[in-house]
Amino acid sequence: MSPVIHAVAPASLESWFGHFVDLGPQDRVVFTGEDHRVDVAPLLDAIGGAPQATVVFHSSHTTLGRDQLLAFRLRELGHGAECQSRLCASLGSDKILMKEFFDRYHLVSPPWARAGEPLPDAGPDTPVVIKDRHGTQSVGTRLARAGECDLAPNELGELYVDGIEYSVLIYRDEHGTATFPPVWKGATSPDLVPPWRRLRLCPSPALGGAWERKLRAVGKRLADLAEAHGYLEVEFLLTRSGEVHLLEINPRVSGTMRLAAMATRLPIFSLHARPELRDHLCAARFSGEVPYSGDPITDADGEVFATSRLTVAGESPDEVRAKLRELGTEPQALPRAS
Repeated sequence: MSPVIHAVAPASLESWFGHFVDLGPQDRVVFTGEDHRVDVAPLLDAIGGAPQATVVFHSSHTTLGRDQLLAFRLRELGHGAECQSRLCASLGSDKILMKEFFDRYHLVSPPWARAGEPLPDAGPDTPVVIKDRHGTQSVGTRLARAGECDLAPNELGELYVDGIEYSVLIYRDEHGTATFPPVWKGATSPDLVPPWRRLRLCPSPALGGAWERKLRAVGKRLADLAEAHGYLEVEFLLTRSGEVHLLEINPRVSGTMRLAAMATRLPIFSLHARPELRDHLCAARFSGEVPYSGDPITDADGEVFATSRLTVAGESPDEVRAKLRELGTEPQALPRAS
């Protein structure tokens, strides 16, 4: 097999990336950082005397465009490069393009509007979530009343909807599509606490099999429509009335990847080389995660990793909660099995 150069953008992966990837004797990992400059030299240095090497990009939100250019340059020089598709990267970088894409293919998402447009189905007191069209990690997100909404050109507004949030991680390439178990992220709230600041659990004991299959199927269809190449996190909202809303897609390294990897016990950063790992990937155990501000932890044997989030695995949700408590964090109530 040809050597692989893993080009990893997020610095947050440096402490744990190596535990979730299968590295051959000639494979290398290059942490490229999030500098917007298109500098192919570090990757060419890593390729060195292995001209048949393939560079696999693990992009962040801010490097989707840069990594597209790097991959193009490498291909011009005769090297293999695997990165996200241009369409998918553009959708993940611009929430207005993303919402237009959802509408074009009749994918249900909360009603929305741009600056200067009326918000559908909204009275003056209807709560509206305002988002930065190019934002990530909830930066620039706020709640307002529709009657007081004054959107800037770089913003969009969408109706606030109560419900439970889930994420489904998708991997897609020329060998097929893999879907991971849905990650439960808890309930929405008007104070807009983002999912990365809540308890998250994979898989969810509260999500029945029919709902799980539906979320996976919608995620797969969306990955096909967006021509995804690599990873795509699909964010869902399941309302109390049983409606499934698409919230966003993240076609890059996402915060739920470590949870999915620990729940399935799979080398999540090596699926490009494991074509047998496609279709419906099942959980082998439970994983849970909460915000964390202590010293970093890398304990692969104990199945505990901590950066800005503390992630653990166990045989049951109760074991996951016990491990989180042992490490000094008291998680909120876990969802009940349905």
